[in-house]
Amino acid sequence: MKIRGAKPFGSLALLGVAALVISGCAAGNTGAPTQSESAAPELPATAWTRADAAKVKDGGTLTLAVGSLPVQFNTSQVDGNESDTTSIMAPTTGGPFKIKEDGTPVVDENYAASAEVTSDDPQVVEIKLNPEAKWEDGSPITVKDYVAYWKAQNGTNKAYTPASTAGWEDVSSVEQGTDEFDVKITFSKVYADWQAMFTGGLLPESISSDPAAYNDGYRTKAVPSSGPFKISKIDTTGQVVTLERNPQWWGETPKLETVLFRAVSQDQQGASFANSELDALYISANADLYQTAKTRSDAKIETSGGTTWTHVTMNAKKGPLADVNVRKAVEAIVNREQIAASANTPVDAPAITQGDFIFMPGQNGYEDKAPKTDTKKAAEYLKEAGYEGSEGKSWTKDGTPLKLSVTVPADTATNIQRSEQVQADLNAFGIPVTLDTVPAATYFSDYVIPGNFEMVSFSWVGTPFPISSSEALYYPIDSESNFTGTTDEKLGDLYDKSNSELDPAKRIEIAKEINDVIWNYMPMFPIAPLPNVYAVKDGLVNWGATQFETIDWTIVGWAAE
Repeated sequence: MKIRGAKPFGSLALLGVAALVISGCAAGNTGAPTQSESAAPELPATAWTRADAAKVKDGGTLTLAVGSLPVQFNTSQVDGNESDTTSIMAPTTGGPFKIKEDGTPVVDENYAASAEVTSDDPQVVEIKLNPEAKWEDGSPITVKDYVAYWKAQNGTNKAYTPASTAGWEDVSSVEQGTDEFDVKITFSKVYADWQAMFTGGLLPESISSDPAAYNDGYRTKAVPSSGPFKISKIDTTGQVVTLERNPQWWGETPKLETVLFRAVSQDQQGASFANSELDALYISANADLYQTAKTRSDAKIETSGGTTWTHVTMNAKKGPLADVNVRKAVEAIVNREQIAASANTPVDAPAITQGDFIFMPGQNGYEDKAPKTDTKKAAEYLKEAGYEGSEGKSWTKDGTPLKLSVTVPADTATNIQRSEQVQADLNAFGIPVTLDTVPAATYFSDYVIPGNFEMVSFSWVGTPFPISSSEALYYPIDSESNFTGTTDEKLGDLYDKSNSELDPAKRIEIAKEINDVIWNYMPMFPIAPLPNVYAVKDGLVNWGATQFETIDWTIVGWAAE
């Protein structure tokens, strides 16, 4: 599943019911993903079959699965920043930057002729828009759209509820240059990750200038397209979103005629793929799906590096987990290595843990500083918190037993498996844990987002811009993507320093300080990075397993015979 938090590359996102997305930082300031000493055995950054446009059939349909239909089609708004929604909207949007296989941003000439910093003090970014680029109704994409979007995204107007204000809150003005296709963005302070702001998500002026339209106008209908496809039908009865070629698209005509996104619960996706109802299957670390996918004779398995990382988030607003020593004890008890192994080895992927709150294993800057499993240390933490007991026995404070719960989305096998392992570790130590199963469709809206839980374990999706995009997860305490109910005020200054530092090496050092602060107050703890494992029908090209690369939806399709 996916969780809110980020848009494609521009932010962190939630994976449906099981994972979130986050805003990103500039790849140019963090370095392209590279294998580090602590990284997993190398996997390709992109594992799909490549084919030139001339070798792709003209026409055809691609049928993909999502866990559920969107509750909000505006991915810039907090409720729309789920990765299932992002996947559905990706063929309908784009921006001045796209991401290459190695994780670095480059100008997408469909949307801009150039995009560059033209002044360092103050920082000014100038974007020369492609005059041919237009919205679904045929109106051109101009500076007016950027002005209105900035005002909706910068956090000054509380009538708007954006998923993230990263970058936009540091913009002092957006103005027209030589003409309506010349956008000049002036920053109030240096923002190192400015490229992450322009990878997608822009809205027409008519939407951005109206809080009601922005927040609630696109919960049951699609945001106007600015990409090669448009949403032509949202079938809530059949649970299918249909995308067709966008007649206003100015670029190369897409090879596919139709893209279908079917809402299929995770526990049914394997059967749907095996029955040829789907053309691809996201396997992640689901061993049952892996085995099911291998039974299909006309499909293959693709595995690339991934940006999804699992974790346990703890609610520090109330109850036992309000005490940092109890949170540290939980982290010290849970066997992260065992969870990683049980998740990845059954799908023939390397089993490694995640020990960094910002960078993914393999990215420049990654450093594993996670405390190792240590039940003796956990007992010390609990005693510091005022509990009495011993390992394997019950723990009490003022006569009240210590017990916890994990809120779990129904029909989400990987989430359930991970939660059961957390439960088993804590139970064995003497902390009883219950699993509270809730509907997957309302897991985030009714439980995660309002803080109606003690512990949850979904996944965050990282981006090529990892530093600034991570801020909303931890700071400030009332960030739309901080579900922990706590923060450390030192993070504000540290993120300000990192986001205004243009020297890549210095930025990484500041990021390491940020990591140290987060480990100290332990609002959550990462468990493992998940490789991207897909089963895809034979003949599908230019789509599949990838770590960072932007999908070019004009050449996705079926190989010509």
